[in-house]
Amino acid sequence: MSRRPAFELSDDEDDFSKQDWETEGSGFADEAELIDQLDLSLGSIEAGNNSIKLKKQVLYLLDSLVELGTIDKKEKKKIISDYIRQ
Repeated sequence: MSRRPAFELSDDEDDFSKQDWETEGSGFADEAELIDQLDLSLGSIEAGNNSIKLKKQVLYLLDSLVELGTIDKKEKKKIISDYIRQ
């Protein structure tokens, strides 16, 4: 079974360490699901949503992908510079 992210972030923007993830079954989130969520989040940023919560979500997803070995730190920095620092 996979772990499915269901974002329901709290109203506290400083609450980055507490990610609200809903889990089904056991194990880590599927890489494809993380990539899909990252793609949606980056699309929102590109469309003009510059909320702090969204940017923190993207950073968390990027860190997760680095930990899984899906992307490396250089790719993470490129994504950050391309989208988050707009």
